[in-house]
Amino acid sequence: MENFELEEKKKQMRQQMRFVRNNLTLEEREAQNKVITELILGTELYQSARFILTYVSYASEVDTRVLMGRAIKDGKKVYAPKVMGDKMDFFQVEDPAKLVPNKMGIPEPEADPVKLFPYTTHLSLDSSAECMILVPGLAFDAKLNRIGYGAGYYDRYLASFRKKMAVGLAYKEQIVDEVPAGETDEPLDLVVTPERAYY
Repeated sequence: MENFELEEKKKQMRQQMRFVRNNLTLEEREAQNKVITELILGTELYQSARFILTYVSYASEVDTRVLMGRAIKDGKKVYAPKVMGDKMDFFQVEDPAKLVPNKMGIPEPEADPVKLFPYTTHLSLDSSAECMILVPGLAFDAKLNRIGYGAGYYDRYLASFRKKMAVGLAYKEQIVDEVPAGETDEPLDLVVTPERAYY
């Protein structure tokens, strides 16, 4: 019964927050995107990161394209997700222009085994700050909970990683009082909005 109630709350919040985000004007989104990108680039976390695993922004999501281009230029290894069945893996991106839209229209890298981010790499890192994972979402709260799109790809991926800094990127309108979260929902380490960062 509790699970059913939780899923219903999540479903309602997804609908509500998708509406909120889609109704931001292009100008509002662009202004916030610019600030969020500058905030991330100015962090010590970005300076420390050797590997950046990032979603590729689609539709009304917080933009990651500028960040990806800059990180590649700065000599960081940048990886983007590719969904295969019920599994999601990250593959290195050297040129974001070469990403190919999947059947949903979301740009993805080629599943080249040579470019796969190896699970063992994160275990060998000296510090979690060396691996930053930028996570998409529809809503976030001050306790660093997020609500995604319902497939659980990011929750499963984050749960398998011990050394990483998981960062949510959000428009200020995406911060809510409380995100309904269950046991399998992975909290983030940081949420960045144009107005403030939540630790």
